[in-house]
This record gives sequence, structure tokens and C-alpha cells, in this order.
Amino acid sequence: MEADRIAKRRVYVAGDCIYSPLGLTTSENLNSILSYKSGIEEINDSALYYRPFQGSRILSDNYDLEKRINLSIKEAAECSNILDYDSFFKETILVFSTTKGDIDALQSTAEKIDERVFLSNLAQKTAKYWNMGISPLVISNACISGVNAIITASRLIEKGICNNAVVVGADLLSHFVVTGFQAFHSISPTRCLPYDSSRDGLSLGEAVGVVILTSQRDISKDSDPVVVEGGAVSNDANHLSAPSRTGDGLGEAMIQSMNIAGVSQDDISFVNAHGTATMYNDEMESKAVHWAKLQGAVVQSLKPYWGHTLGASGVIESIACFWQLKNEKLLGTLGFKELGVPLSINVSGGHKDFKSYRCIKTASGFGGCNAAVVYGLESVSGEPATIKERGWKLTDSYTLTGDKDFGSIIRERNKELNNKSMKFFKMDDLSKLGSTGASFLIRNNPWLDDVPPNCKGLFMANFSSSLNTDVKHQRIIEIDGDSMASPAVFVYTLPNIVLGEICIEHRFMGENTFFIMPEEKKDEAVDLLLGFAGHSGLDVVIAGWCELIGEKFDLHLELFKRLDYE
Repeated sequence: MEADRIAKRRVYVAGDCIYSPLGLTTSENLNSILSYKSGIEEINDSALYYRPFQGSRILSDNYDLEKRINLSIKEAAECSNILDYDSFFKETILVFSTTKGDIDALQSTAEKIDERVFLSNLAQKTAKYWNMGISPLVISNACISGVNAIITASRLIEKGICNNAVVVGADLLSHFVVTGFQAFHSISPTRCLPYDSSRDGLSLGEAVGVVILTSQRDISKDSDPVVVEGGAVSNDANHLSAPSRTGDGLGEAMIQSMNIAGVSQDDISFVNAHGTATMYNDEMESKAVHWAKLQGAVVQSLKPYWGHTLGASGVIESIACFWQLKNEKLLGTLGFKELGVPLSINVSGGHKDFKSYRCIKTASGFGGCNAAVVYGLESVSGEPATIKERGWKLTDSYTLTGDKDFGSIIRERNKELNNKSMKFFKMDDLSKLGSTGASFLIRNNPWLDDVPPNCKGLFMANFSSSLNTDVKHQRIIEIDGDSMASPAVFVYTLPNIVLGEICIEHRFMGENTFFIMPEEKKDEAVDLLLGFAGHSGLDVVIAGWCELIGEKFDLHLELFKRLDYE
């Protein structure tokens, strides 16, 4: 083996749990789906929205999000072959996927922000409860967060940074979220119908999903366990809230995930897609399937059963993939009757017996982000490939900090850039901060124009997520009412939108992820984030800290290029 190459470790799925309106375990959920049962029904609760809407809500408990997560981890662990919890969790990292977490704890008029609003606090408490020996990671990358978290966790295990990972995807059906999606007029008045000619919008839901990943085969009880073979993340660099019209971003993520997994299109039996049932998402996905030359595979969406569960969706839908591979079943897309997307894909409304060995799970989200990951049974999975350790050279950095006059300071910096675009003035402050810093780095390094777009990536982190804009959205719905929620505000309540702004302006189409970390990790952030770029196929990375709370702002970005890049 070459000196600069390392052998990847195989990543096994050892246990899982789905906690949703269809049941509190994976088996309960899948048995409900086999009976064509959906959790989506009319919800008439003014605490969620001022008029009735269709959604999927857990009514069987009175638990908070923290309790649901811990119960789900317990169930997933009991499904595995973990013999000594203490020793197992000491070698385990928690990778937490969410979009808004416990956001309903936010009150815009409160003097002090409830600590439950801060996503890293929930992750820290969960890791502490299980005595996990490694500091947790939080990924808040819109609706790809769950798939992104599984990819990130599997890479950590592959590289030997940890032996095990507990991936948690969790979000609530909250007043905050429902009003935001209603502002986009994207919620269907009936149960969602992915890929169907009569589809007219998505259905929201809530769930917790837990997947236990490990390098230790004996932790899995399965005779032929599922393995994570490879995943990839990309950006459309097209629009903040609408997907690419060509499907290129998602299509390229699918191709790259297959390349990393070392498999071909003929090896993929089915595609478990995002399938939100919005007009443009489903249209884009049909094109992405063809872009990746996977039109011969069956395409399914499971959102008519659970609704769109945001940060949990990629995790619970991955668990359904594992179940189908192990049980020789193919689940139908509930309610599907007539194909209504521009390019032909193979969708079925009914379940059937189906022997499959490998599948691909995809997701797409606001900010132009896309993710894809390949799962296969161990019996068909080849020996793990070797990977080349990529070294990075720091080429430039940009820092901007202060605790007052943010508005005037950021406008002055924008003038220095000679930026005449009105788009800058429509951004929220977090996006203005991050995109300004990135623009200075890019302007000062014109050689970046020669780097292919899909080889340029972004990794950023902060502690407060998108708190400033969260408060703004919350204030609107508290004071002005649900119907006054603004889509232009709501889209910025996702921290990864700052990455989307940079990708669109500067054609960065490679891997991009936003992490939430404790503030004390700020000085370690760049090194940590750069570690995730090591096997992403990138030649150029901008990584760093991008924080803004009130008038206090703290930006430090660094530009790196691959050591052997010419």
C-alpha cells in the first residue's frame, strides 16, 4: 500500500429505531406501512396553525424531544448485540441531525433565550446521558441533514477516528415550522402524492430516527448486515428555495456516491428518494435519476406514510432502506397512480416481494444542498477501498469581529467589494457576514476561477445556528399572526443558507455542510471541519466559524487548497 493511503474500515449498521406516529419501534413502523397505514391526517390545533391542515403528529406520548431521543437510542441499542454499554459508548460519537430541534421553546419577547433552543445543548445532554466518550457533532443542513449525518458518521468510522457512532435525526411538528412552510404555500390540503400527476404539495410530520453504526461486525445481530458503502454531498448553486431545473446537483451526488462505493448503476436495485410531492422537487428528482443513469432502478418515496420529518427524514427513510434489503420487500409509494414528472421513472403504489442487495438514498434541501448514500448487504459489498489522505495548504484567511454597529460595518465591507447586487440587501445578517468574508477570499485569489465548481467546497460552524432570524420569524407569528409569516424570512431560519448564498454567487458546487458546535470549540473548528473535507474529492475548501447574535459578530474563514493541487 502506498505510504499516503489508508485502508477504509467497513461500516456496519448494528441497530436502529423509528419513533413516529406509526409506532415507537422500527418493526411497529414497518408493519404499519405494510398495511398501507399513514400517519398523515387532518390536524386541527391552533397551537400549530390557525386553520386545519394535513400532517403527521405523535399523539401517543407526552414526552419532550430529549426523552423521545433517549428512548429511541435505548431501543436501537437493544436491537443490536451490544453486550457492555459502558465500554461501547466510550468509543462512540453522537452525530445529531436536525433542522430546528426544540424551536417552540423560543419566545421572541422573552428576556432570556431558553437553552433548549440551542441545538448543541441537546446533543451535549444526550451524549452525557449515555456517557459517550467523544464530543458530539450537530449537523443542520436543511432537509439533507439526516443523510449528511450518516455520511459524516460513516467517514469518521472508516478513518478510525471512532469505532462507533449513534446517528440521531429528530424534529418536531412545531408552530414555527408549520407557519413557515404554509408561507411558501407548499403544504398539500390532502395527503402528499409524490411523483403523481395530481401532486400539489408536501405533508409535514415529526419523528425521531436512530441508527447505530460500527466497525465491529459482531455488534450486529444480522447474519448479512447492511453496510454503508459511500456517500456524497453537493450543491446546485442555483436557488435558495427551489431545486435545479436540470437535476445536475443531485445527479452528481448520486454518481459520486456510487464511485466512492465502487459500484455501478447496474448494482443499484432501488432509489429511496426525497419525494416531497412538491411540483419542482419531484420534477428535479426525475431528471437527477436520469442524470445518474439510474432510470432502470425502482424509485420510491415514503413520505406519504410519515410526512416530511425534516432532519429526521433521511434517518428514518434510511432505516426503511435497511429493512427492505434485509426482508426482500419493496415498499410502494402510497397513493401513486399516474406518473406526473417530465422524465420516466419506475414508481409503484403497491408493495411487492423484491430481492435486492443494494440501494441508494437521496435527499435535497433549501440552500441548494443534495446528498446521496449507497447501502448494501455485506454479502455483495466488496473489500473496503483504500483512500488517499489529503493534505491541505492554508492560502488565505479573513476575520471580521465586533460587538456593535454590524449593519454599518457590513455595508462598508460590501462597498469595498464593489458589490452592486441588490441580493446582498435581501440577505439576513448571518448570510451577509459569511458571504462577505467568502467574497473577500475569492476576490483576493483569482486562481479560484480555474478550479472546477464541483471541486470547491464549504464547511462552516457556529453555536447559535440562525437565532437572529429565528427570533424575527417567531416575532412575526406571535404578534402579526400565522398568516403573516414571510417566506423571505423563513428560508433564512436555516443556518446552511449562508452556504447556499456563497455557492450561488461563486459557483461552489462541491460538498457543503453547516455544523453547530459549543462556543468553546470555536478555536478547533477549522481543523475539525477540514478533517471532513479529506475524502470529499475537493481541491479547494473554505472553512471556519460564522457567528452572529444580536449586534455581536464573529467571523473567521480560512481558504485551503489541496497540497498536490496544481
